[in-house]
Amino acid sequence: MSDDSLLDAGQLARLKAKLRSGDAPAPAGDQRPPAPALPELGVIFFSGLSGDSDPYDLLVEVSRFVDRAGYNAVWTPERHFTEVGGAYPNPALLGAAVAMITENVRIRSGSVNLPLHDTLRVAEEWALVDNLSGGRVDLAVAPGWHSRDFVLKPEAYETRGQVLNESREELRKLWRGVAVERTDPAGERHDILTFPRPVQPDLPLWLTSSKSVDSWRFAGEQGLNVLTALINFGPAELQNRIGIYREARARAGLDPEAGVVSLMLHTYVGADTYEAVERVRGPMIEYLGSFVTQHATSGQAEAQDKARTLQNLDADRDEFLEMVFQRYVSSSSLIGDVKQARQTLEGFRDMGVDEVACLVDFGLSKDEVLASLGRLSQLLQKGA
Repeated sequence: MSDDSLLDAGQLARLKAKLRSGDAPAPAGDQRPPAPALPELGVIFFSGLSGDSDPYDLLVEVSRFVDRAGYNAVWTPERHFTEVGGAYPNPALLGAAVAMITENVRIRSGSVNLPLHDTLRVAEEWALVDNLSGGRVDLAVAPGWHSRDFVLKPEAYETRGQVLNESREELRKLWRGVAVERTDPAGERHDILTFPRPVQPDLPLWLTSSKSVDSWRFAGEQGLNVLTALINFGPAELQNRIGIYREARARAGLDPEAGVVSLMLHTYVGADTYEAVERVRGPMIEYLGSFVTQHATSGQAEAQDKARTLQNLDADRDEFLEMVFQRYVSSSSLIGDVKQARQTLEGFRDMGVDEVACLVDFGLSKDEVLASLGRLSQLLQKGA
């Protein structure tokens, strides 16, 4: 007996029409699992090394492009008193500029170093950006790490972790419309509420964390999202930290999967993997060398010791940086062709990464950055 006899004539005709059009589901024995979901993609700025473009021109053009192309966020950092990164002393100012030229992307700090600032000013500035953007502001906050930055507020350096937590809670209160008490020069106490009032009733917050496992656990317990980078550890350690984060959320009575893990990755997608790797080799090695130099003056004993050891390697230093570059390319970056990018993103998604913040300003030209983001945007298309 033919299988066709199990259907009436009308059903058979409709099924055959669907098969011809490609709309019918495959038979049960031939079904394939759906392609793994990819992390959402945004862009992040950090160094200001921008090849043949000034950093602000790159920021503007990239922001306009990703806003149209389906990326989810533009992150801008806070960095002080260093040539590499010195283009970004105030993410709120940059966020206001991005707000005026975009309509869709989230506008994020990556990060605000809260212990350097009066929380009242942070609330005012970012509420302004929230108004300009129609409610698209998210903040990543951090304790700060370079001792030289704390010339802005020396008394906060030793207790910067505690100050961060106190300021974060105060910032959330101010954002929600809860006044905080302050004292004026005459000793009078005042309940202060900041203006303008923001569009969003609550402020989405990320905690910037890298090496410290305790900070991942803390972020989970407090219901914070996490912004991280593969600087002091590799993918295996990242997966372990994400597990600790999810477990901490669960113990706190929060949905363990609801927290957002955002991972910064150096990004360049080329026409083929070999071309991509060779194109970024010089700029990335220079970038890594500048990173070593910054750590040598950071004021943190462990980081200084490691960085100074590397600085004293002379010829071996180049060999070491080449080794670090190879590690980054092979396991800790989004560098390659589109196929390689998909595989990398799938791998990080399997580890629990929700978003990738594509670091783009590490020495490539504006045209190269835009071409790379154009190739990568193929993975943002439905069904890609």
